[in-house]
Amino acid sequence: MSTFYKGEQGSVKFDDDGSSPAAIASTTSWSLTIDKDALETSAMGDTFKGHIGGMPGGSGSIELLYTGTSGDETNAFIEYVNAATDAGTAAFELYTEGSKKITFDGVMTSTEYGATIGEIQKVTCSFVTNGTIALSI
Repeated sequence: MSTFYKGEQGSVKFDDDGSSPAAIASTTSWSLTIDKDALETSAMGDTFKGHIGGMPGGSGSIELLYTGTSGDETNAFIEYVNAATDAGTAAFELYTEGSKKITFDGVMTSTEYGATIGEIQKVTCSFVTNGTIALSI
């Protein structure tokens, strides 16, 4: 019988130095889209288009509850978009359950802050992958 995984089992780890990812507290959701271009291989005289797969890459987002704790990995994560120079070596680990994870180096592309009166503040961080995406799922 198949095992189905619940969203509550997912988590995120991150390290802006790329060496030892630590848990991002209060993560509520994450998403990752892996895509690749279809490269056309058609030649003169062909009657149908031909395609091959190009190089894969990815992009996604992570949503978390704002804790405001200075000096922890969560705060470093949401502030990482402000880095003036970024070599794309930040380590991301997206967990589906237990040790099942997707790992990659990436670049934070945006962080959206917002507040609604009477509600818990949420922060949404968007990223793109850089290099190999390892699927251990």
